[in-house]
Amino acid sequence: MQNITKLILILGILTLNSCYLFDSESDKIIGKYEVQWVDIPNKRAICERYSTTVSSVLIPEYVFAVGHNSEFIIAKQHPTNGFEKGYQIDTSKTNYYIIDIREKSDVLGPLNLLDFNKKISELNITKIDFDQVYPDDI
Repeated sequence: MQNITKLILILGILTLNSCYLFDSESDKIIGKYEVQWVDIPNKRAICERYSTTVSSVLIPEYVFAVGHNSEFIIAKQHPTNGFEKGYQIDTSKTNYYIIDIREKSDVLGPLNLLDFNKKISELNITKIDFDQVYPDDI
């Protein structure tokens, strides 16, 4: 049983650090934040980059629109059906997210459009355009 645990741990570490082994792409948002996917574009997510080989997912796949200012990142996401079902994108549902990047990466979401607009108002976020847009019909 210990060998299985070690194998899973090793595979997990390799998966997290193996961007160079698979087709991948990333687009910088601001600072240490980027939109990235590994293996297939349907896995496009927002990540916080810690080093050249390590990052952490803040908003899971499939992110299709992103905007930001110096304090916040906003994003639109269509959920997928996950690994077992090939990351098929559900374009009938849109989730909204806000990442507060002023001190640490606080993620608010998933939110529906009404709650998103309320949070934008509560946080006094000035107009941010979704200026990084990706196809939502992959």
